Amino acid sequence: MRPFGLLIGLLWYLAYADSYQPLLNHERMTQLFIEMARIESGSENEAAICEFVAKQLRALGAETVIIDEASKQIGGTGGNVFARFTGTVNAPPLLLNAHVDTVYSTEGIQLIRDENEIRTDGKTILGADNKAGVAIILEVIRTLKERNLPHPPLEVVFTIREEKGLLGAKAFDARLLRARTGLVVDGREDPRALFVQSPTHWKWEVVFLGKAAHAGAEPEKGRNAIAMAAKAIAQMAWGRLDAETSANVGVIEGGQAMNVVPDRVKLVGEFRSFDPARVQALRERWQAICEQVARESDGSAEVQFSQTFEAVRLPEDAPIVRAAVAGLKTVGIEAKLERTGGGSDANAFALKGIQCLVFPTGADRIHTPQERLLLRNFYLCGEGVLQTVLQWAQMHQPAPATPAPAAIP
Repeated sequence: MRPFGLLIGLLWYLAYADSYQPLLNHERMTQLFIEMARIESGSENEAAICEFVAKQLRALGAETVIIDEASKQIGGTGGNVFARFTGTVNAPPLLLNAHVDTVYSTEGIQLIRDENEIRTDGKTILGADNKAGVAIILEVIRTLKERNLPHPPLEVVFTIREEKGLLGAKAFDARLLRARTGLVVDGREDPRALFVQSPTHWKWEVVFLGKAAHAGAEPEKGRNAIAMAAKAIAQMAWGRLDAETSANVGVIEGGQAMNVVPDRVKLVGEFRSFDPARVQALRERWQAICEQVARESDGSAEVQFSQTFEAVRLPEDAPIVRAAVAGLKTVGIEAKLERTGGGSDANAFALKGIQCLVFPTGADRIHTPQERLLLRNFYLCGEGVLQTVLQWAQMHQPAPATPAPAAIP
């Protein structure tokens, strides 16, 4: 963390310590995270972690715990874990979500903990993305139960294969859910940052087909597929296109040998924008360019698009946003409503008609061997989730009736 960021973090902590009495058992939450971090759940191998969290949910008294069969659709092992908890107040049910998979394998993980953070020896990722979110949700539910705190009906979904394109959430049967609103506890290190917007994302693949020929003896008989791809790429803008939009060519595969005119090349890339119409325009332009270049080169182009996730846009006055802002304020934090260029299970749930806010976890430098869990932030995020649940329950309770004025004798 940069020195300025460290100072800000210290100020948050001091304000929090002076004005707010923690309700969660922070050490228990930390030990739960450590236990889960040691369970390998990368490389589409989530069966063990799914069984672990299902056991935790049963021990917490869930009325329903299900491990679904999503892996039959998307491969690998394990399944989405769904649980339902009865509420103590009459309020709309609230969804709590995190994903159990990690972006890479954590096999052989060696954990290092000091007073400020948990990290690894640098040979593997930590997996705080998103086991920190799982630990927060489980500790929040445990605290609600232990302290007999008023809470709405809760539905928990721990998804698999999020890092592969939100596959678990997409395969999850949303008919199981009564909640129409939720928290996706899968943000970043800053306890203030609530993600209320994320982009529409489209993946594309283009295969240019030409004709092979000997590059020295008779190159004029060939139709160079790599040259077609290069011409097409040169006619599009890439990178940050505007404040809301980005485009990228991420993969080029093709060619057989330096002395063969290549007859096939495959490109893979993406378009992202907070404006769905902008993505649509990019798709149409890119397809037109690829097809035109192929025709002019006496070749052909196969263009395919697939939507990875839909944009999420939560207004500032959405009930879940108001609950989270008020919850963080209770903890001593002034929330910042931000947008993220990445996707999360919130995008997949949006397509199922469920409005979700993305809440931070305290995880930093994710997807790298330098990943770490900043413990003060982890605790603040956990307290923030708990207070958001309490605010959700409170805001849906009827206001107390105003007593009638006493009659004048």
